[in-house]
Amino acid sequence: MLNWLFIVGLFSSFVTASVNVLSTDTIGTVLNLSGSPIRFLSPSTAVALGSVSGRGAIPSTLTPTTCIHVKHTPITMEFLESQLATYAQLDDVWNDKFLEALIISYEGPAMAFFDDEAKRWLDALPTTHLFISKSIQPPSLENSEVLTISTIPPPGPYFISKSNEKKQLAIHHVYRLYEDDHHAFLFGAIPGPSGGWVATNITFPIEDQDDIPPQQIPVPSRLPALLSPNAKPLSGARFGLKDIYDAQGLPTAAGSLAYALTHPIPNITATSIASLLTLGAVMVGKTRTSQFAHGAQPWEFLDFPYSWNPRGDGYLTASASSSGSACAIAAYDWLDFTIGSDTRGSVRKPASLVGVYGIRPTTGALNLTGVVPLSEEMDTAGFFARDPRLFYAVYKLWYQGSPVISRQIGTRFPQKLLYPIEHFPVKNAEAQALYDSFITSLQIHLGIVKTPVNMSSMLALYFPDQTFPAFQLSSNKLAEYRSWVSVGKPIVDSFMEQYGTLPTFDPIPVKMFARAQNISEADFQASVAFKRGFQDAVSKYIFPPSPQSCSETLFIYDSAAGGKPSYRFEEFNSFQGAAPFLLTAPSADSTPPEMKDYFNFLASMAELPEVTVPIGQVPYWSQITRRWEMLPVAAQLVVARGCDGMLMELVRKLSENGVVGGVKTGRLMY
Repeated sequence: MLNWLFIVGLFSSFVTASVNVLSTDTIGTVLNLSGSPIRFLSPSTAVALGSVSGRGAIPSTLTPTTCIHVKHTPITMEFLESQLATYAQLDDVWNDKFLEALIISYEGPAMAFFDDEAKRWLDALPTTHLFISKSIQPPSLENSEVLTISTIPPPGPYFISKSNEKKQLAIHHVYRLYEDDHHAFLFGAIPGPSGGWVATNITFPIEDQDDIPPQQIPVPSRLPALLSPNAKPLSGARFGLKDIYDAQGLPTAAGSLAYALTHPIPNITATSIASLLTLGAVMVGKTRTSQFAHGAQPWEFLDFPYSWNPRGDGYLTASASSSGSACAIAAYDWLDFTIGSDTRGSVRKPASLVGVYGIRPTTGALNLTGVVPLSEEMDTAGFFARDPRLFYAVYKLWYQGSPVISRQIGTRFPQKLLYPIEHFPVKNAEAQALYDSFITSLQIHLGIVKTPVNMSSMLALYFPDQTFPAFQLSSNKLAEYRSWVSVGKPIVDSFMEQYGTLPTFDPIPVKMFARAQNISEADFQASVAFKRGFQDAVSKYIFPPSPQSCSETLFIYDSAAGGKPSYRFEEFNSFQGAAPFLLTAPSADSTPPEMKDYFNFLASMAELPEVTVPIGQVPYWSQITRRWEMLPVAAQLVVARGCDGMLMELVRKLSENGVVGGVKTGRLMY
């Protein structure tokens, strides 16, 4: 316990936190506190109003405040200190400048009081106003006004000020503004006064007028949710939301200005996201996506510029449609997880390239009502996380009750690891060494034995004409036809009706929509029928079910560029040592595509669950920074349809055994 003399010294250099207002609009006031560069948002709508009694004056301007709930009497310095220490440990929004005012409440059978040591402690703080609940005896303090307040907010930081009513205190939430310097977000969001959200769109001028000012993302304190007696399983966890999911009150653009112009702001939230919110998670803004979740290279993002991958030299690609969510989770400590979607690799590939955990669940795992579709036959809702424990926890909570995920409790993991000899070894020998070590760990810790196979040949037996190009064409038809019929054509029709001209799209949707108009309903249905047959064959012959392990086999591959750097600018991929990144279309040369380069199609077409597991990083020489940088390496793990639970248990077990672990934000994973 700190003694009160130490507390005097601790705050002796504290200057009363005068508020410096930076801007004010209908959303609220953006400000910082004297002596601190940290910016905050105080929403214009108060979270609570409290009647105040006592002789002291209520602060007339916004005042940073800390609320503490007390459970025992007498109220001691030791307890108050411990609460502030907890606040500092749990929260990145609260700091000691919020001690300018205090709200202290007590709920108990009798009147509470401060002991003498606590009174001296309070007088040593830079607190100008102490508000107490009616169940606390007012202490006699030399340096603070003491008033009684009728309404007590949850524990945590707030801004308070005098309301329009006499002797009434307005209590406002606090949001810390974090700069989105990697341009992963479209805008931030805070809860609206009557439900849903309000887009914040807060920016500050920057020196280079040709650049787009980064968004300032408002992040709430974790304390009110974490310390609430009604805390939920994910209370305090913050996430970013890919902008193909509807959120009440926020525009959905799906990467397209034309889509935003032809669709009203949603008045409901996507079903899958609503269920996540009921678990206590907090959405802080919408992340960028390629148009309509199509696979596009970074230089093909036109309406909304591409996000920046923080890894390595800062110029690496993060793949396609969920790249905004992937870049955000790899860049920002203040985010806990981010939501993406995966049709043909849009969670798995970005997760691999930024070195985080990601999941594509079994198709149908979550309800996708309120999500802009790409291909209803292949679309899934997935997410990214840096910590394997949180990755597991979010999975268990968000996907609970899924109609397609098996609830079978196995007694072991799959015994056979399908190791594609045509795919391995990867291009970088050091990356291959990481795969070899990881595979050895699978055998040592989980009893999974490496089984070399030619996976392409095994799968080709179930392809049209037994060729991958024919298989890929069938998959393309599913995505192109659905995207045009469900999204593209309605936009074109609505845009023509409203504006009298055709809308413009990014290059990839232009190509896909053009091809889609030559796909008949019969062609589409033939592709649907093929997919069902392929799914059945894969489930029977490649990933047979097992009563002991759910899936008899586990498949591993690399969804990145073989341990080589691949860049966000097309011309950079001609650098020595770089490797162009393959999405869902053949490379620019005339070489026919091969299955060994597109194993991401397997889970999509067979409806299999797949996770991305970061296993390390390898050095590469950057032609940009002219120094050695580090590149993420990740393993893709695939199991039988519905065996998501077993696959996540496998990740959890590897984490417990120290085979995999959490990754950091920024240039380096570790």
